Amino acid sequence: MKKTILGAAVAALALSLSAPVATAADEGIMKYAINKPSTAWNVYGPGQINAYVKDKAVVGGGGVRVAIATPDPAAAWRVSGSQAVNGKIAKGDVITVAFWAKAEAVDGGAPVATVTNVRVQQSAEPWGGIVEGGAIKVDSPDWKIYTVSGRATMDADKGGAAVSLHLGSAKQTVVLGPLFVLDFGANYDPSQVK
Repeated sequence: MKKTILGAAVAALALSLSAPVATAADEGIMKYAINKPSTAWNVYGPGQINAYVKDKAVVGGGGVRVAIATPDPAAAWRVSGSQAVNGKIAKGDVITVAFWAKAEAVDGGAPVATVTNVRVQQSAEPWGGIVEGGAIKVDSPDWKIYTVSGRATMDADKGGAAVSLHLGSAKQTVVLGPLFVLDFGANYDPSQVK
C-alpha cells in the first residue's frame, strides 16, 4: 500500500462514520482498525477547558474543543486527550494513528496548535509506550487528517492499550475529531505509512 493509497483509505474510513452503508474500500481498510472510530475523547489535566462541539464540516458531525489556558511545556502530557484501543497489539506490528483535527486562533494569533506527542500506550500502570509517534503541528483552521506510524515495542492484550495526545505545551486551542487506529501487522514496511 503506497502512502497516497493509505491516505485515500483513511479518508474512506472516515467517510464510513457517516455513511449508512459501508463500501468495499471502507471494508478493506476497516479490517486493520483496532479501535471503534470515534470522537469520544477523554480530555484531562489542569489549566484546560474542553467541550463537544457540533461541526458538519467533519465526518461524524463534530469534535472536542480543547482550550489550554495554562500550559506546562515541561510536562505537556499533563493535559491530554485519550481514547481506548479495543484490539490486540503484537510486538513488531506496524501501527498507524490517524485523527481529524483543526486549530483555532488564540489571542489574535495564527490558528496553530501542537500535539507534542502522539502515543499508543498501555491503558494502565505503568503506562508503557507501545508506539511513540512524536509531535504533530496542527496548522490549519480547517479539518485535516494527521497521521503517525511506528512499530509496536511491546504486546498489548485486547483492550489493554489507548491512544494519548499530549496537548499541554502551549496556550492553544485544538479541536479533535474522529480517531482511527490501524494495525498492519509485522510484515508491513512502516516507511510506506504516512
